[in-house]
Formats: sequence, C-alpha cells, structure tokens
Amino acid sequence: MSPMTRLSAVAAAVLALVACSSTGSSASTERESASLARYEAAAGEPVDSFRFFRLDGFTVLGENALALWANPREAWLLTVDEPCTELRWSLALNVTSFSNRVHARSDSVQGCRIRSIRPIDVAALRESEKEARTDIKVQQRDA
Repeated sequence: MSPMTRLSAVAAAVLALVACSSTGSSASTERESASLARYEAAAGEPVDSFRFFRLDGFTVLGENALALWANPREAWLLTVDEPCTELRWSLALNVTSFSNRVHARSDSVQGCRIRSIRPIDVAALRESEKEARTDIKVQQRDA
C-alpha cells in the first residue's frame, strides 16, 4: 500500500469516527437540554447562598448547569459563568465553600465560578420526570 493510499485510509477512518461521535453527542445534548428545562421549571428564585455540609450526588445538565443534591429531598440548581467542560466527565466534584455555605459569584464548581443558585422543588421535579417517562409511547407492531 502506498503512503498516499495509507494516508487516505487513515483520513477516512478519522472522519467516520468524528461522524459517529457527533451523532452521539447530539442525542446527549438533546437529553441534557430536556433535563435542564425540567430542572429550571422546578427551580425557585435565585438565592445568594445555601448551607452545604455534604454532597449526596450531582446531575450534570450541560456545560453551564448542574444540580447539587444535599439529600434526596434537597437540591440546588447551579449555573456557572463559563462552560465547564470537565463537568460531563467528572466522577467527583470540587465545590468551594466558606463556613459550610456555597455562595453565588464567589464560590466555584470544578474551578468554574458559580453565577446563580436556585433551590429545586424536588417533588415538582419528580412529577415532571414521571410525566416525561409516561409521554414515551410504545408502538405496537402489526401481526
């Protein structure tokens, strides 16, 4: 195989991989957008800070938003100033705080400054997620 043919084969393989990965990320972005819309609908007015003793979990909602779960009944919607590309791949979070309080505009998540903090009505969020699951329709095949 000539060097030019080998180069063409490698280029074709790279283009195929890029096409596959962009298709998957588009679906992922659509799911994140739908989830973010549900979280925003369930979130209250912005607050300056909240008490934070431990992280029970987190939900990434894109490069600029995430939900921090303090416990199963308490969650906070955080938005960050700049895209925080590490959020999607994080297995753990680094959240800064002062005296067990996380403050908007001065604390950060994964090194990205927190722009806003909104309390989440967890019951309303669970109801909207339940409705989203029941909206999925199953089509029956003809016999």
